[in-house]
Amino acid sequence: MTDDPEPSRASNRLTFTVRLLGLVATAGVLGLGLSLLQRPASPPPFHPPSRPVLPPPFTIGPTPAVHGPVSSYGFSVADDPATHRVVFFGGVDSYDQTWLWDGSRWSRVTPPTSPPGRFQAAAAYNPETGLVMLFGGRLAEGQVVNDTWAWSGSTWRQLDNGAGGPPAGEGSLMVWDAAIREMVLITPATRVDGGETWIWTGRYWSREAGAPPPTPIAAQVAFDPASRAVILVSALSPPMGAGTTTWSFDGHGWHPLPATPPQATAGLALDPASGSLLLCSDPTADAFAQLWRWNGTGWAPIPRSQLTVEQGTEVTDLDRAQFLMLGFENPPTQLQPQPVHVWEWNGSSWQQRDATDTT
Repeated sequence: MTDDPEPSRASNRLTFTVRLLGLVATAGVLGLGLSLLQRPASPPPFHPPSRPVLPPPFTIGPTPAVHGPVSSYGFSVADDPATHRVVFFGGVDSYDQTWLWDGSRWSRVTPPTSPPGRFQAAAAYNPETGLVMLFGGRLAEGQVVNDTWAWSGSTWRQLDNGAGGPPAGEGSLMVWDAAIREMVLITPATRVDGGETWIWTGRYWSREAGAPPPTPIAAQVAFDPASRAVILVSALSPPMGAGTTTWSFDGHGWHPLPATPPQATAGLALDPASGSLLLCSDPTADAFAQLWRWNGTGWAPIPRSQLTVEQGTEVTDLDRAQFLMLGFENPPTQLQPQPVHVWEWNGSSWQQRDATDTT
């Protein structure tokens, strides 16, 4: 009896198939390994960037924004005690934006009506009406204007279109004169140098015929409660010759004072803690910016008040009794605007009040 060859052939075929599959699997694993070694690393999973939730056209309590304002220069700032906020408007690269500072963070609001975007506009709070007023400046498109607007805490509205009023232009200054209870506006004069004084009547600006001020360009202004007078510091005072000068307003005209402030200034505002006006000098190649105190007759430097940031402007936050500097951590340019940060002078040192992370 002979053996049947068919089972042997079937067994051989099965063995061959198993070995072939093993080789294929091994080759596949090796090929996958080589391909993984040769292939560049896979990118991380894509997560779409988060976007801040835009506030509605207006809300009484504006939705806190992730970022604060970003600008280059020329923004307008005024304290608004009626709404317990500091109001920020305009500036190069932030032309038509309205931001509010609540003492710890910025919030952007989108009111139903806003002034055309602009920079170098004058702003101040009117306690008689409870409104922040804004005048003039240069529009984003380039033309200068002389219109007047008011921030009510919920929206902007136009008070005056400028017809028959102050000359259109940028760099004007506005201040509430508590002694005469009037809003005072200082504008560049229509002539080559000097300035003009205007008083708000409640409906339009009226020209004051008294002794004129120096040009408000490169100047700062604030009301001094100690002397009950508006004080103006000017770096461009042709009648007095070269150098920075100090002026006082008596309700009718301007008069130079025998007090020499620092050569250039970055801001002038009331320090609620001391009740004195503080002036911040511009930094130079030899020195950092520094605070100077007005004592009624002269300017005195404040020790250890150097500030190593790029200054923007000073403002008094009356609600929180704070003297604030709004500025930049890095020098801004029109092509590279920077986040606007907030520093407070507490009487002995500067402290940053807003978050440093703006990403």
